[in-house]
This record gives sequence, structure tokens and C-alpha cells, in this order.
Amino acid sequence: MMATIKEIAKLAGVSPMTVSNVINKKHNKVSTKTIEKVEQVIRDLDYVPNMSARTLVSKSSHIIVLIIPQTLDDDPDKDYAMHNPFYGEMINSIEYNLRINKYYMMLRFVSEDEVYVESLKLWNADGVIVLGTDQNQFDLNLKKLAIPFVMIDSYVDDAERYCSVVNDDRNGGKLAADYLLDRGCENLGIVCTDISSKGVSQERYNGFVEGLSLRNKELEQKHIFLGYPSYEYGLKISKAIAESNLDGVFAFSDMMAFGIIEGLKNLGKRVPEDISVIGYDGLFVSEISSPKLTTVKQNIYEKGKATVDLMLKVIKDKDYIDNVVLPVGLLEKESVK
Repeated sequence: MMATIKEIAKLAGVSPMTVSNVINKKHNKVSTKTIEKVEQVIRDLDYVPNMSARTLVSKSSHIIVLIIPQTLDDDPDKDYAMHNPFYGEMINSIEYNLRINKYYMMLRFVSEDEVYVESLKLWNADGVIVLGTDQNQFDLNLKKLAIPFVMIDSYVDDAERYCSVVNDDRNGGKLAADYLLDRGCENLGIVCTDISSKGVSQERYNGFVEGLSLRNKELEQKHIFLGYPSYEYGLKISKAIAESNLDGVFAFSDMMAFGIIEGLKNLGKRVPEDISVIGYDGLFVSEISSPKLTTVKQNIYEKGKATVDLMLKVIKDKDYIDNVVLPVGLLEKESVK
């Protein structure tokens, strides 16, 4: 049976309040000799503090909830988000950077119309990080939150009034267009998710179109392929790409690009000799693809770290606002001629 503070106090010959001060690191109220005596009894009894009780006393749970909305309800792969290494790399970075700052991470995937704001009250979270929210999710939940939150990869109305971390997605799209054109590609296409509303897809698309426009090129409507950010969709859309007489394709994500490359190879098309393919993310698995994927690289670890740094700042000062924009760069490999 677990020891209690009263039992520790009795064995150490001190009051329960003194034991509580030692456990909660209020060492200015206790002598060094008493601290050593209490800590020795705690070790002898293998005492573990009750986290729920400590939360009530400190009014801080040291829990940060990471929420990942699955906003594409008609996506057949929406329940398999972890198949995409991007999520794994991002979650690892956020969890690690929270952990070294003595915080715990709670992970929750939510559906498109799920209302989770009330659940956050029950969990007594100190803060919320949301990866890739849309306007609908923002209005349903984040607008009503009474605790600090930080958005990642989210473009919503009045975004400058809230804490956020994004990449320079528009410049990423432009980098892709410039690189394909510089390498001699003439007929270009893009594979992306919904571009009708604010989001990373729209930003990357706009940057790609801008890059073409600056070189007196246009993107034909029939060369815009809309779908889901998955390997399976890349496989599926590769047939339409192969039939479109394109010699260069920009994929919204690396996972899409991997699927496109595999699909094109199955159709007898050579990458990059027949069709060049460039992705976006810079996932570690791009090193083991065949050919190795040329991609617009974002630093996923740094994005996670920047998010946690911002989260800690807004927890300390609830009026603190910052919109962090991280740079992207081109990672040259083998999938562009």
C-alpha cells in the first residue's frame, strides 16, 4: 500500500506541512537537515507524489494537449495518420521539447466537426497545441478556449492575433517552380489538397503559380490534381499525370511524391528521365526512396521546438503574441532531371 504524507511526517518527526514543502520544493521554508531527513524517508518508503493532488495545490497540471484535426472526412486514409512520417517527426519533437521543460504531452486526434473545448477543461491542461486546424475547427473550439494555445501550419482569419508557427509555405512553392524550370522542365503540374480555403496547400499552390508567372509560364487547370496527402493518393493519381504529357510535377507532400514516383514506374515512366517529381517536407525517408526524392525541406524538429518555446512563453504571459515564420530550403537529390 502506498505511503501517505502523514506516515512520512511521523517517521521523520516533522509536520505534514513540512513534508509537503519538501515534496513541492519549497526549500526556503525548511532547513537543509530536515530536507535530507524527509527525503531519506521518502526514498525508504518509495513514495510517489499524487499528481492529481499536486495539480489541485499548484493549479498547474504541466500537461500540454497536442491536437491533430483529421479535417478531410472523405479521405480514405484519415484514420491512419501515423502512416505519414511527418506526424511522427513532429510529435517526437514536441514531446521531447516539452519533456526537457518538465511538461507532459497528451495526444488527441479529432474529427472535422468535433467539439473538444469542454474536454480540455476536464483535463485541466495548461495549454494546447493544434497542428493544422482549419477555420471551422478554430471557430468551434480555439476561439472559445480560456487557456493558452499555439497553432502550427494553420491559416485562419485574424491569425496575427494568436500565437502560431508556420513555414514560409508560399516561398516553398516558388522554390519548387523555380527549380523545375531551371532544370529544363516545360510542362508543369501540381498535386495538392483543397486550395479553395486558407491553408498550407493554398499557400504552396500560390507560391508555385507565382513562380511560374514570374517566368512567363501558366499552370493549366487540367494540370491541377486535387486529392489527399497520402502515398495511396499519389499512386492513384499517377495514371492521370502520365497521360497529361507533363515533364515536371510538384507534390504538396513527400508522401504524395513517393506514391507518384512508384505509380509512374509501374506505368513504365522513368523518374526523372521522363517526368521530374519534387516533394515538400524533407522527411527522413526521402533518403531511402528510389530515386532519392528532391524536395522542399522544412526543419520539422525546429518547428516543434519553436512551437514549445512559444507555448511556454504564452503560459507565462497570456497576453504574449507571436507569429513565427520558419524558412524552407531546397534539398537536391535524384528525382528531378
